[in-house]
Amino acid sequence: MQTHPAAHDRLEAIRAALGEALASWGESGETMLETGQLFVPGEPTRIFIRSRGRNYDLDDRGRATELAGKPSGWLPVAKRVVAEEGFNVNRAGVVFAPVVEGRDLAMLALRLADTSRAVFAELLELSGEEV
Repeated sequence: MQTHPAAHDRLEAIRAALGEALASWGESGETMLETGQLFVPGEPTRIFIRSRGRNYDLDDRGRATELAGKPSGWLPVAKRVVAEEGFNVNRAGVVFAPVVEGRDLAMLALRLADTSRAVFAELLELSGEEV
């Protein structure tokens, strides 16, 4: 997959931060990744990664839906947006992806961050606000 130069730089920064975190983990660990993107000024898009053995959970801690205010009808809209990228959203508003070892975690974190931002934008549109 070819990435835009800015996305490539973001991906490399995520890879470096993730590499440092993984090097310090044993059977389990967790870290927060800065993704180089913002929901709005002063609100960075962060992805959290937890490891338990060969299983990893990546999520946005519900920040996209929290910032958008969960307008009426938000869940079906969020589900549609995340489904387009193969991710999930729960009733608490957390955009997430469970994955197993061997996947490109940095690329998934980048994609999940972009999806979280897309959820935020769609929910703002639903509520009649602008990004």
